Amino acid sequence: MQSTVLQMKNLRKYSRKTCSESTFFATQTMVFEGLITNISARGVFIESLLSLQVGQMIMVAIPPNPQHKDTDTKVQGMVVWANEDGFGVEFNEVIKI
Repeated sequence: MQSTVLQMKNLRKYSRKTCSESTFFATQTMVFEGLITNISARGVFIESLLSLQVGQMIMVAIPPNPQHKDTDTKVQGMVVWANEDGFGVEFNEVIKI
């Protein structure tokens, strides 16, 4: 099991950054609030009580990074996994974090 986890970590092209940032995300019909607990240039994990389906497309508002800009970045992505704590989103484009 441990070697599988290490192999998965090695497959990541972009490193993750741990954080605790409130965010809004939107499906085609509604807007919801969640908490970003880790982020990379290609994806994010959002803690949420909302249950989304793997494969569902959403829009995520990434809070501003004072080093780069002062407004939210809105990025589209796909839910690639989900559990009872939230869901992982892979962005359609690389973002600057």
